[in-house]
Amino acid sequence: MTSAHPAPQRASPWWLARLALVALALLGLIACASEPVGPAPAHLTQAEIWPSPSTAWAPPDRLSDADDAVLGAATPWQEVKLPHARPRGLARSGDASLEPPDVLWYRMTLPAAALTPTPQGSRLYIPRWHTLGTVAIYVDGVVAWQARGSRVWNGFNIPVWIDLAGRYPPGTSPVVHVRMASERGIGGALSTVWAGNAEALTPGWRMRHLLQRYLMAVARGAYLVLGVGALVVWLMLGRRRADAMYLLFFLMSVCHMLGTLQYLVGDETTGVADEWFSWLTLAGTLGSTLCSFYFLSRIQRRPRPRLGWALAAYVSVICLVALPIWGLSQEGIFPLVRMGLIPPSMLVLFVAVQGAWRQRDWPSMLLAIWIVLSFPIGFHDLGMQRYENLEHIYLSPYVYLGLFTMFLWIAMTRYHTALNVAERANTTLIDRLAEQEEILAETHARLRSVEREQTLLQERQRLMRDMHDGVGSSLMSALRVVEHGDTDRVDLAQVLKECIDDLKISIDSLEPVDADLLTLLANLRFRMGPRLEGAGLALDWQVNELPLLPWLDSASALHILRIIQEVLTNVIKHSGATRITVATAEAEDAGTPGVEVAITDNGRPFQPPSPAETPPARRGLSNVRSRAHALGAHIDWVHTPEGGTRFRMWLPLVHG
Repeated sequence: MTSAHPAPQRASPWWLARLALVALALLGLIACASEPVGPAPAHLTQAEIWPSPSTAWAPPDRLSDADDAVLGAATPWQEVKLPHARPRGLARSGDASLEPPDVLWYRMTLPAAALTPTPQGSRLYIPRWHTLGTVAIYVDGVVAWQARGSRVWNGFNIPVWIDLAGRYPPGTSPVVHVRMASERGIGGALSTVWAGNAEALTPGWRMRHLLQRYLMAVARGAYLVLGVGALVVWLMLGRRRADAMYLLFFLMSVCHMLGTLQYLVGDETTGVADEWFSWLTLAGTLGSTLCSFYFLSRIQRRPRPRLGWALAAYVSVICLVALPIWGLSQEGIFPLVRMGLIPPSMLVLFVAVQGAWRQRDWPSMLLAIWIVLSFPIGFHDLGMQRYENLEHIYLSPYVYLGLFTMFLWIAMTRYHTALNVAERANTTLIDRLAEQEEILAETHARLRSVEREQTLLQERQRLMRDMHDGVGSSLMSALRVVEHGDTDRVDLAQVLKECIDDLKISIDSLEPVDADLLTLLANLRFRMGPRLEGAGLALDWQVNELPLLPWLDSASALHILRIIQEVLTNVIKHSGATRITVATAEAEDAGTPGVEVAITDNGRPFQPPSPAETPPARRGLSNVRSRAHALGAHIDWVHTPEGGTRFRMWLPLVHG
C-alpha cells in the first residue's frame, strides 16, 4: 500500500517558466475581472484522506454500496493539505492494469455559507487531478461526476465543473468524497477545491478551460492549417529541393498534432488502444524534433547530412522499439523511452545556437531563443507529470506557437526579398518598356485606322445591299409602272410608301439599341403605325419586359425589322384583317432559353408553302426564312381558333 502522506513539494528553479505562468495568470485576471455576486466562494486547502483496502476499479454509484468502510464511524481519516500528491514511483514490469488498484479516498465538507443560492446556482470546481486509473466524485453520498474511458488517457487536463443544484438539502453543508483508484506504483494527485456561486467561479474556470484545452486546440488547428498551406505551396513549386522547407513545415505540423493529442483527450474513450495512442504521441514528439533539425538546417543554409542521417536513424530506432507489437509493458517502457527525447532535443538546441551565433540575423536568433526557452518549459511540464506544481498549466504545447512566428517571419522576409529583386528588374526594364510602348502605340494606331476603315466599308456594303434589295427593288417596280402606264392597275402611292418604309427601317437599324429588343420594336411601331392606321388596321400592342440579347447588333436588328415588316406587309395586302396584335414573351425552344415575338391577325388564314414549294415570285417568304436562319431564329405560321393567323418568331438569348 502506498504512503498516505503527501510528497514533498520542491521549488522549481526554472524562473522563466514561472514568469510565463505569472503572465498567463495576469491575463486571466484581466480577462475575467467582474463584479462579485453573492458570498465569496470557499477555497478548500484542507482535506481528509483514507487509503482503502478496496480492490475494485469501478466506483460505486452510492457510497452506501461501497465495498469498503468509507462511511464507517471507525474509518481512520487523516488530515492533509491540498494540493496533495502521492509520489510517483518507477513503473513496474508486467501489465499493471490487470492488478487491483490502489484506492485513496478524499473527504471534505463544503461550508454552507459559501453555497448561498444565486441566480446561476452553486458549483464545485476542481482545477486538476492526475493519476493513471479512475476518479469519481460524490456529493452527499451520490456520485456526481466520474472519469470515463481509458484509465491511462482519462481527461486529466480538463478541470472538473459540477453543478450542485439538487444534490444536497438547502442550508446544509454537503460532504464531498473523491475516490481515486490508481495503478500500483503510479500514485496520484488532487488540487485544491473551490465551491461557491457560479457567478464568482465561472471566470476562473473558463480561463483555465481556455488555457488547458480550447486555446491549445485552436493553436494546433491553426498550425495544421498553416502546414497544409505550406504543403500546397511546395506542391505548386514543383517539389524543388530549394523549397523543401515548406514540406518540412507541413510534416512538423502533423507531428505536432500527434504529439499534443494527450493534452486534448476528453473524459470519453479515444477510440484507439492505449498503447498505440501512447506510441502516436511519442512518434509525433520525436518527428517534430527531427523536422526541427532539418528546418533549422534549411534556414541556416548549412546542410548537415551526417548528423541528419544519424538523428533520423536514432528516431527510427526509438519508434521501432516502442512499437506495441513486441508485447512489452507500456507502463514500463514508455518512461524510459521518453528519456530518449533528451539527446535529439539537445542536438536541435546546439544547431539553433550555433546557427544564431554564425549568422546573427533575426530569424536565427529568434528561433534559438525560443528553443532555449523550451527546455525550462519542458522541465516544468515534466515536474507536473510527477505531480509537482499541480495547479499550473502545461506549457509545452505552446512552444510550437513560436514556430508560427518564425515561419511567417521567414515567409515575409522571402517575400520582401522577392519584391526588391522585382523592383530592381522593373527599374532595368523601364527604358525597354517605354520604347516598346511607343512602337506598340504606333502599331495600334495604324491597326485602329485600318479597322475603322474596314468597319465603315463593311457597313457601307451592307447598307448598299439592303437598299438595292429593298428600296432599289421597290423603286424599280414604280419606275416600270410609270414607264408602261400601268398606274390604274398598280397603286403607285402604295409602292412609294413601301419604299419610304424600307428606307426608314434601314436608317433605324443603325440606331443603337443596347441589345434591347423592345427598343427596336418600339422604333418599328413608330414607323409602321401610320401605315397600319391608313390601311384600317387597329394595332394591339401587348409587349412585356424581355431580357437583353447580347448579340443584337445593327446587322441583326435589320434582319429582325425586315422579317416583321414583311409579315405586317403581307397582312395589310392579303389578309383583309381589321386588327393586329403584337406580343412578346420569354420562351424556351427545345430547352433553350429565348424570347418570342408573335403577330396575330383576324383576317383570312394564311399557310405558307414549304421552302421547297415556294415559287420564285414569293421572294418575301424566302427572305424571311433566310434572315431567320442568319439570326438562329425559328419561325412558323399557325391558324388561330378565331380564324386568323399567328406568326411566331423565337430568338435565342445567346448565339451558339
